[in-house]
Amino acid sequence: MPPLFLTWTDLGRLLDLWASVGRVYVPVTRAGYRHWRHYDPSAPLLPELDGIRAVEPMKAFYFHVKEPVAAYPSDIIDVLAEEPPFFVVGAKNCDLRSVECLDHTFARGQKKDPFWVTRREKAVIVGADCSNPPSTCFCTLLGMNPYPESVCDLSVAVVSDGLLVDVWTEKGQCALERAEISLAEASSEQLAERETNRQHAREAVVEQNKRYETSSPFSELVARNFDSPAWIKYVGRCREDAACLAVCPTCHCFVLYDEKTEAEEGGERVRVWDFCYLRGYTRCGGGHSARAIGNDRFKNKYVKKFQFYPAQFGMPACTGCGRCIEACLAKIDMRQVLNDLEAES
Repeated sequence: MPPLFLTWTDLGRLLDLWASVGRVYVPVTRAGYRHWRHYDPSAPLLPELDGIRAVEPMKAFYFHVKEPVAAYPSDIIDVLAEEPPFFVVGAKNCDLRSVECLDHTFARGQKKDPFWVTRREKAVIVGADCSNPPSTCFCTLLGMNPYPESVCDLSVAVVSDGLLVDVWTEKGQCALERAEISLAEASSEQLAERETNRQHAREAVVEQNKRYETSSPFSELVARNFDSPAWIKYVGRCREDAACLAVCPTCHCFVLYDEKTEAEEGGERVRVWDFCYLRGYTRCGGGHSARAIGNDRFKNKYVKKFQFYPAQFGMPACTGCGRCIEACLAKIDMRQVLNDLEAES
């Protein structure tokens, strides 16, 4: 299907309709940062579909920070019955790629995570072009572009007086048809404007990352430089607060624990995010830790993202979103770490 043109007025009608059947999340700027916010038809927010990605990673919609996953003595909690459909409107390509990445972990193995799978089935994802990448973005270093390339059901690009809409899946087509809005095909001028905007965004990302380019792929750099002295100067700076992992759209470590509920002899098993940078993450019975040294903990993130994940699933567990760079209190830049690995090799 060729791209369609959608006015901002019709977008509002579409969001109102979606909100009548499920929860709708849109990007809105607050205090200088882009955040996901619940769309309420009674007090509608004007979604900001250009600009950059939200601070919060997309994984939080499917893989909640903390949630009960089983109740005793009953069986697994039925999320199908408890949660309505939801719509995520305005996801950038780095976040779309993160969903694809975590699908490998949670939905494509022998053991599938029922929470992830159910929420993926329930959700409609609307991707959006990135028009103003900040200095921390580096998707192009990973062979990506700052506009949707896969995973979404619909995608939009802001142009003069409205939006261009691409339909990617049957689910997206059905979601669009619900509003019974008559959409015309995009004109050649509108398509040219979108292409120009995309080219400018990509050139901006490429230009700001020229000094971080390496002659070898990141996966090769990490694999052959595990014992490089380049790691040491960053290990001493790292505060091990795991801020980078909390905002990372692909990190997915968690811990399970049981707690008593109010029901007599009842209990719940709770899942909560955990992070490999924390000293206690690999500590086991008797106090032994598989990564007791800070250097091992620091390197583990890079090994997992650029060596283990590509070997297992054919793609890195990094999308170049730059959240980790922004969140790091020690101002450690992943791009510079990888660049230094090559310089020291």
